[in-house]
Amino acid sequence: MLVEENGVIHQERASALGYLVKVVVLQQYDKVNDFKYLYLKYGGATLTKEQMELECPSWDSRWIVSQTFTAMSLEAFYFDYIQNNASKTQAGKKRTSPQRFQYICNEILKINTNEVNKLFDKLVLLDKTRTHWVHNKSADFENYNKVPEFFSSDECIKILLEVFELISKNDSSCIVARETACILKQVQENVANEVAALTP
Repeated sequence: MLVEENGVIHQERASALGYLVKVVVLQQYDKVNDFKYLYLKYGGATLTKEQMELECPSWDSRWIVSQTFTAMSLEAFYFDYIQNNASKTQAGKKRTSPQRFQYICNEILKINTNEVNKLFDKLVLLDKTRTHWVHNKSADFENYNKVPEFFSSDECIKILLEVFELISKNDSSCIVARETACILKQVQENVANEVAALTP
């Protein structure tokens, strides 16, 4: 957790949040590089799934990495935020990641808006998706449950940004949320510029 004292920002406790978010950001940059490669090679043509896998073998796996690391990033942030703003005991209580988000919004920040509820619904889907990949269980082929929801790397960046912006907007002292949101906005802008540069 970052703390600002007399205009100087210093780190109070260590977490892997920066590394986890970086993995998601790198997936997005790799995705845009694949997109640029495909665009320059095929123009706007629609490719079959087989062609996509042949041309860009990491395309689908990049989604899995983004989903998993987005969920891990949020878990790390929620734990640290609850510990910093409630207690270590509250942070350690058994809750799902979406329930931790709900606790932060309802109990710490005292907000319960339509924006929070919509974001909560996305976080529940993300949590199910992450659980599918991390705790994948085999089953008879016809009974195998496919992943309940897919989130691309850009959708994962958007979810992270929504969470960090919401926290930052409602807690101006949360430097981690503010700074991470700034970085993610810059990533979105960089990607948009890269894509825009492809068309004359």
